[in-house]
Amino acid sequence: MEASQSHIEGEFSLPVPAKEDVPSADLSPAPTAAESASKGKDKDDAPAHIEKQSEDDSLSIEPSDPPVSSSGANAETPVCTITLLLPTGARHPYKIDEKYLAKRNVEIPDVTESGRKDPFSISVYKLKELILREWREEWDGKPASPTSIRLIHFGKLLDDKEQLKKYQFTIDSPNVVHMSVRPPEMMEEDEAGKGKSTSRDGRSREGSGGCCVIL
Repeated sequence: MEASQSHIEGEFSLPVPAKEDVPSADLSPAPTAAESASKGKDKDDAPAHIEKQSEDDSLSIEPSDPPVSSSGANAETPVCTITLLLPTGARHPYKIDEKYLAKRNVEIPDVTESGRKDPFSISVYKLKELILREWREEWDGKPASPTSIRLIHFGKLLDDKEQLKKYQFTIDSPNVVHMSVRPPEMMEEDEAGKGKSTSRDGRSREGSGGCCVIL
């Protein structure tokens, strides 16, 4: 009986799969809850970081780089793009628009045909004030007042009282403006010259009023 039973078990025994056919189990440790939470937090924080960077984006004077080409003028949001050219040859892109001026409490006198505020209507003196306010650390010889800054566009010395649009500032491409600073000695000479001319005029008027001619 035992021989017949073993014979039956041998006929109906299932084949044992080979060692290489057995699928290998994944022995890598499962991610912990802290790692999963950290990955999810990184995904959630990425858009917020991008949004914050765009909100803090400033239109102040940029570092010295080749002048950037204008991306095209938008009639609804006019932008005054200036490339400040220093005596050293360094070029600094500078963009001025309604948002930039509003942050600095600068009043824009005129508006465009579409009803938007025109940054080209600010005065040359106001532009000098903004440049002095945004003065970069690598620029030597920071002036004491905006009047010491000289701006030249297309060979013309810009008058402090005039608006930028008088000097054919274009909205389609960057406007190259040569900037230099007048030495303090020149400023003192100019002030002294103005004082002398005033005193001479006063003396001449007094002399003419008290002159007596006897014939």
